[in-house]
Amino acid sequence: MNEILTVSRLQKIRRTPLFEPVSFSLVRGEGLGVYGRNGCGKTTLLDIIAGVVKPDAGEFSRAGSLGYVMQQDGFQEALSCRDNLRLEAALCALTGKTARERVQECAERCDLLAFWHKPLSRCSVGMRARLSIAAALLPAPELLLLDEAFSGLDRESYDSVKKLLREKKQAGTAIILVSHNRDDFTELCENILTLPDANRRPI
Repeated sequence: MNEILTVSRLQKIRRTPLFEPVSFSLVRGEGLGVYGRNGCGKTTLLDIIAGVVKPDAGEFSRAGSLGYVMQQDGFQEALSCRDNLRLEAALCALTGKTARERVQECAERCDLLAFWHKPLSRCSVGMRARLSIAAALLPAPELLLLDEAFSGLDRESYDSVKKLLREKKQAGTAIILVSHNRDDFTELCENILTLPDANRRPI
């Protein structure tokens, strides 16, 4: 079975509904773009799918391993990029040779080696973004959630990351990409979900 995610009338309520009931499905190798105004619940939707937040209505089923690039990365500021990625590998239950190989592979694919030993506190926004993507790829995810993952990347890094994500899709990884820029969806997302704000009333 190729289906990796099924979402049925999912909703989060904070006093009032955050967004209208959402339904969609995703198969392996498919990309879905999620678009909408600030505060409409895009990040909350990803948090629900990742199991970080519980929905108040509806249900979803997910298969396979998960990678999540969050807006707030949670890395350790005093550690180097290398040690942060090693820590992330341990949190993914990767050990020994497997951990070393995955850390090296993800670091190379996300162009981290040029600042590999640099303390994270001295890294730019773009460097942190690439580290976040590398960390999300460590478990070889079958479903990859990306919340504004291109934010802060320069043009060269942007093109490189997009190429990497296209390759992951071709290998069977399903992607959900949240972005304010519709151009980010090009070549990555077969469909776009525009998330309406349930509390916004027509003028």
